[in-house]
Amino acid sequence: MTTARIAAGVTLEELGWDGGWQAARDEVEPATGTVARVAVEHRGAVEVVDAGGGFWAEPTGKMFFAAGDRRALPVVGDWVVVSDADGARASGSRAPLRAILPRRTCLVRRAAGERDEPQPIAANVDVAFVVTSANQELEPRRLERYLTTVREGGARPVIVLNKVDLVTDPAPLVAAAAAVAGDAPVVCTAATAGHGLDALAVHLGHGRTAVVVGSSGVGKSTIVNGLMAGAVELATAPISALGDRGRHTTTRRELYVLASGGVLIDTPGMRELQLWGDGDDDLAAFDDVDALAAGCRFADCRHLQEPGCAVRAAVAAGDLDPARLAGFHKLAAERARRPRRR
Repeated sequence: MTTARIAAGVTLEELGWDGGWQAARDEVEPATGTVARVAVEHRGAVEVVDAGGGFWAEPTGKMFFAAGDRRALPVVGDWVVVSDADGARASGSRAPLRAILPRRTCLVRRAAGERDEPQPIAANVDVAFVVTSANQELEPRRLERYLTTVREGGARPVIVLNKVDLVTDPAPLVAAAAAVAGDAPVVCTAATAGHGLDALAVHLGHGRTAVVVGSSGVGKSTIVNGLMAGAVELATAPISALGDRGRHTTTRRELYVLASGGVLIDTPGMRELQLWGDGDDDLAAFDDVDALAAGCRFADCRHLQEPGCAVRAAVAAGDLDPARLAGFHKLAAERARRPRRR
């Protein structure tokens, strides 16, 4: 079995525990049991860590039976209550996992493939580093998907434009990312050289949890290695000579504790990111479109063919990129289809 790479002796506070979590624990049954945080998620079981170190835990049959979907089961970043932690730690067995504390945030996507079901990415995260690569074609429409997922999950996004040392002039790429970022900062990094990581570290700190998300090969694990300052060394791979792309190396979601304070969650690269949410939900990555929509003649304007549409008027006037509106329509249509499929 694999084990979580967290040094022994870590405190609950270093894992992110605070008075708010203690108040939540006091309201959750069972009244007895050990509080731990999920560090690694496996099929059917999780690795958790508390002040005594790491051990395995498994949701009870009652929890599995009552789970309406994957969101009701533990995910990396969750705070959980387990029984017989010391026994599981000593024997290598799985402690019964009896409760999940109510989440403050949770990033969720639609499961890949044909299944119409949610797949949680990480729970209880404060900030999400959305990593893209400067040496590949930056895709604003893909960034819109990530920004929507992060904001709807309750976290604050930070766009990370990595590998800027491999392009002659990153300024046009920064401008393209900023055009869809809204209030999210855009940070340039060259992670293999350690450049720009200080600008990411300011979003971390004691009691804060960050998750690193993005496509395969954009340098997420190299960023984690840099922020961990040698405490762990995740596998990385050189850029492929074919296509100038990085290679997929991370195979599981895993939580790490930073020596400088805070918690970092690494995730595998996502080949596709489909939204999860109700068809009537607003798209959280399109504040600019929403602001313009306040001037539409009809409150339920879809910004297609309706008369008096302020959004299409802004496109015609050059105040809104038509590609931005096209991205809005694409994600809105995708979201509208999901309830019909379900």
